[in-house]
Amino acid sequence: MPVARELLSNHPSSFLKRGLLALATLAGAGLLAQPASALPSFSDQTGDPCSACHVGSFGPQLTAHGRMFKLTGYSDGTRKRDLPLLSGMAEWSFENTAKGQPGGAASGYGDNNNTAFDQISLFLGGRIYDHLGVFSQTTYAGVSHHWAWDQSEIRYGREVELGPVDSVVGMTINNTPTMTDPFNSTPDWGFPYAKSSLAPSPAASALLEGALAQRVVGSTAYGLFDDLIYAEAGGYRMLTQLNRHETLGVQPTDGPIVKGTAPYWRLALQHETNTYSASFGTTGMIADVYPGNDNSAGTDRYADYGLDSSFQWHANKRHVFSVNGSAMAEKAKLDASNALGNSGRDRSYLGTYHLNGSYYFDQTYGFTVGGFKSHGSVDSTAYAPAAISGSNNGKPDSTGYILQADYTPFGKEDSWGGPWVNLRFALQYTGYTKFNGGTSNYDGNGRNASDNNTLWFLTWFAF
Repeated sequence: MPVARELLSNHPSSFLKRGLLALATLAGAGLLAQPASALPSFSDQTGDPCSACHVGSFGPQLTAHGRMFKLTGYSDGTRKRDLPLLSGMAEWSFENTAKGQPGGAASGYGDNNNTAFDQISLFLGGRIYDHLGVFSQTTYAGVSHHWAWDQSEIRYGREVELGPVDSVVGMTINNTPTMTDPFNSTPDWGFPYAKSSLAPSPAASALLEGALAQRVVGSTAYGLFDDLIYAEAGGYRMLTQLNRHETLGVQPTDGPIVKGTAPYWRLALQHETNTYSASFGTTGMIADVYPGNDNSAGTDRYADYGLDSSFQWHANKRHVFSVNGSAMAEKAKLDASNALGNSGRDRSYLGTYHLNGSYYFDQTYGFTVGGFKSHGSVDSTAYAPAAISGSNNGKPDSTGYILQADYTPFGKEDSWGGPWVNLRFALQYTGYTKFNGGTSNYDGNGRNASDNNTLWFLTWFAF
């Protein structure tokens, strides 16, 4: 059967509807499942240790082998599974900020020095059928105390010959833009791979940097041609209010509402050898959005354009160096927000930048250094003074750095309890030189950018 026909099953819209139903069913199954095992289900399926697919023996940073496993639909491996597709993970952490947050870091928490059960996630992960697999996560957020579906996709992918060119082609149905990407230089899988739920965070980020995560459903088609060119394109639509709220645990007021279909695209060049791999690419999305879940004044239009690159040196198993960088430019027409009084401008710009480098020794000990920056149009209405979260000068500009050291004792070929026991300890420090437009008294209430510097200790368990 031709690949296109096999992918679309006679009609693309019917494929999308069936896929969405299956995706929601799988997410619901994860929600109701009893804790059993964890995304070690991939390792159990293939017979490979976690270190074969992940730098540092723990996700989500992928090796070349891990990227190919993802592109071919999570279906590689013929080993009979000891346990089903079920997996899980849990996070517990301690958070300290340089200055406490008056009134509490969150409901039920103190001003500072908080311990938190950040989340527990249940997964369905692995091969469903030849070339067809699933990654579906359902998460209980310990800080906000509720269940919701998390990153989820159904993916079909296979190796084919297109004339003289060896290729991989596939299709996904997923709920988060950029989660389908095989590189760790795009927003969804970029560093930091985990962060505190209680620490202050900058007010501004681009739409493609998580604002639509789990609030939409999309279908994309992709191909990797001659191990050189990666291309992906598709579109995303909002879930119905019933599915968002009652079935999947996502509140309509949690974020923007997309009108119609938002097109998404991705193009990258990659090169791999036995000792290193490198990529350079672009990604983007255009979306018409009802601001604040209010459609009385029409829509705003967001256009996000990104550039990213990655480099990974892996000459031997004991030493792995990685560098990832990205830049995102967002241009917004805020006609609706301006009319509703949510913005003092009808046009705005936001630029965000991320760069990080990591070194892992023996797939066990890791150290990462990262930097980030955002800058954009002044808007005293959208970025108004407010304690901790506000801006005294209406600027969204923030600059800082992240230092992280981690230790992963398991996940190797001879590890105890493998593949069903994995554990990471991480110590992360985030420092700010500018926060929401200022260095001192940035919020109009006397708080300085450095007051938000955060020390975070994480225990991350996969089972």
